[in-house]
Amino acid sequence: MSDDLKTYLPSTPLPPERTGVLTPFEPSVRTLPAGFRIAPQFRELPVDIVFEKDVPVTLRDGVVVHVDVFRPLGDEPVPVIMAYSPYGKGQGTSASAMGVFGMVGLSNDSVSGLLKFEGPDPAFWCAHGYAICNPDIRGVVDSDGDSVLWDRQDGRDGYDLVEWLAEQEWCTGRVAMSGTSYLAATQWFTAAERPPHLAAINPWEGVSDTYRDLVMRGGMPDTGFARQLRDNSFFGRGRKEDILAEADAHPLVDDLWAEKVADLGQIDVPAYVVASYSNTLHTAGTFRGWRRIASSRKWLRIHNSQEWPDYYDETNRADLLRFFDHVLRDVDNGWEATPRVRYSVLDLEGGDETGVAAGEFPPEGSVATRYYLDAGSRILHPDAPTEAATAGYTVGANPEALSFVTRFDTDTTLVGYPSAHLFVEAEGSDDMDLFVLIQKLDRWGTPLQAFTVPNQSAAVHDVTEHGASILRYKGSDGRIRVSLRHLDPALSTDDVPAHTFDRVEKLTPGEVVEVDIDLLPLGLRFAAGEQLRFVVSSRNLLGTLMPGIREYAGANSGRHVVHTGGTRASYLRLPVLRAQEQAHAAPGKPSATVRLDGHTDDASILGHELFSARRTLALLKGRLGRERILDLLAPEIRASDEAMRTAVDASEGRELSGSTTLLARGITAGQFGGWLAASFDREDAMLAAHPEHYVIHTEADGRPNIVETLGEQVCSFFMDGWDAAEEAEPGSHRSRLVLADGTVIGWVSTLFTDVPGGFTAKLSVGLPAACGQATVDQHLGHFSVEFRNWILGAAGEVGAA
Repeated sequence: MSDDLKTYLPSTPLPPERTGVLTPFEPSVRTLPAGFRIAPQFRELPVDIVFEKDVPVTLRDGVVVHVDVFRPLGDEPVPVIMAYSPYGKGQGTSASAMGVFGMVGLSNDSVSGLLKFEGPDPAFWCAHGYAICNPDIRGVVDSDGDSVLWDRQDGRDGYDLVEWLAEQEWCTGRVAMSGTSYLAATQWFTAAERPPHLAAINPWEGVSDTYRDLVMRGGMPDTGFARQLRDNSFFGRGRKEDILAEADAHPLVDDLWAEKVADLGQIDVPAYVVASYSNTLHTAGTFRGWRRIASSRKWLRIHNSQEWPDYYDETNRADLLRFFDHVLRDVDNGWEATPRVRYSVLDLEGGDETGVAAGEFPPEGSVATRYYLDAGSRILHPDAPTEAATAGYTVGANPEALSFVTRFDTDTTLVGYPSAHLFVEAEGSDDMDLFVLIQKLDRWGTPLQAFTVPNQSAAVHDVTEHGASILRYKGSDGRIRVSLRHLDPALSTDDVPAHTFDRVEKLTPGEVVEVDIDLLPLGLRFAAGEQLRFVVSSRNLLGTLMPGIREYAGANSGRHVVHTGGTRASYLRLPVLRAQEQAHAAPGKPSATVRLDGHTDDASILGHELFSARRTLALLKGRLGRERILDLLAPEIRASDEAMRTAVDASEGRELSGSTTLLARGITAGQFGGWLAASFDREDAMLAAHPEHYVIHTEADGRPNIVETLGEQVCSFFMDGWDAAEEAEPGSHRSRLVLADGTVIGWVSTLFTDVPGGFTAKLSVGLPAACGQATVDQHLGHFSVEFRNWILGAAGEVGAA
């Protein structure tokens, strides 16, 4: 067990600069009235708030921790949002917290001071009907036990806190988590433990693998920020984990580090994940977390700034409120119409585009494209050089880097995961620490950069000239210790190489080895004539991620050589958007958009439109009634009947078929199947599932008559019973689709299979071949809409029963 491998050192009390107004231990319950202000520089409360201070909670192993709870005044139960971190729960008014706000350019009056550092502000959330829980976790301030750093112990403790909160009489039983940085990382650990009452998470930029993201990125012991965490957090009365001693004692991945990565595949709750391209601590972990969690309802927003200004931005906070209102309070506010991915495209010249909608990341149309290094010309080519060549640098000399450039002849946008595949050699050494960087250059070759924070003062210029990389974006970077180059086939994807970091493979004299390096994901636009520079170096090209921490220097000596061309064709792999996908981002050719003022996408308006359209259709169908609708659609139905009979004859028994599968959570296959069988006589429930359901009515002979769109036709057909036909998939049930005159025009089948936490619904359709594949695909899309709505309706009714 990793507990036996952990190393601890004594904790110390919270120092004055990290002590806030609410830090003293004072168990009590009081009401903070509307207009209350914790200190002059902070925002006043808009509503009355009940403040329960230093409430004891006993964890499963007997350790007692203390929490502060802020909740709206009144008797109505509310959902609660938990902010889990080792930062003191009373630290929101401390000098250290105000110093961070000042560093990035945030005004202290943008928050109430009641919040936990990096967490949700009770002033906002209580005003909107939510409670906030700020715990002092195990080993922190006045809580018992020994503290740990990003560990599965956090997940177990988080589980216990979630379940305790759900039992409180003021709580609806629905608990969520939110917060940035450390508060984001702990959400992965807690959600992976699957507490029954955790209803949603909101990781806003946070690591997901302590080894790979914090202490050993690329296999290098870059522990500057780990030292900052260890020495300036986890203040308390017991012991705290010594992550630096552990990094020294455990340089390779082992059981200790296995406990410091969450089991992301266990996470199945709704998740609103927020990321950026520019945070050299959090970016890789946030994207990894989003990729690997099993949630079927997950959303990703990629912004173009820094996490703290982004988290407390009023527009973004309103967007998060829409998510929580929908998943925690069942508000039908159109959130489900929000694009699953909203990404940014940076141009580093003041023209960034945000809120670009996509169904996935990288977006459809992003093509992994190789640009080959040429050591002779120092140019990146689309074709591999036929001639072998080498280029190198001497460690400690000037220059201590190799650059390769390409100029784009046309407007080019990169969105996705870049990586490098290099053939390298170490002369006079048996190892190499390699740092790589993708930079954007203007058409004259000048490197382009952009601040990520509102504070762009002279002092910030100084600290970001080299280092403080989270405050100024200079490009996508990556790194690898070459002796730890062994790839992990289980963790690597087509886009992102991942390494095991569990073995050392030193280089021998004259040996040339292949190494894969993952770089941080990017969204970057190049106008025609602008250039891309790819840098390989033995130096830490970006420096520290925060001001005031120790910079890592690569463990290098001798001469580094990069081989290119011939049988050793080193290349940079870039995610290039196809031309048609770049049209929205063409500089000087803006497409027309209409959005709510302050919003970065159309999701809010589209959500309102969807809600209104559903309501209007339900009203019209109800007022018209079944017979009137059939009279109005009679011409279309007659035309459809004729077209379908023609298609049957032309197909001569041939058919086209297809399937789609839905993953449902919170309801079993048996529960849904029972609900569906009992609900076919409920015309309101059946019609509401799809806008193109015109009539669903069970006839006297027990056969459902369905009038809906099939392809381009409004078709009326009967479902001729459900049975387990021999030709159907084992366990599935099939029904024939029959016209009024008895002509069989196809079939549909369903297969419901229980899985942990829910079930899958495999939905299939077969139609005459003459109908064409487009009609089959259209009906599969129709299936996904109607069954999704039926399943959600069933889950609501089953849960309420």
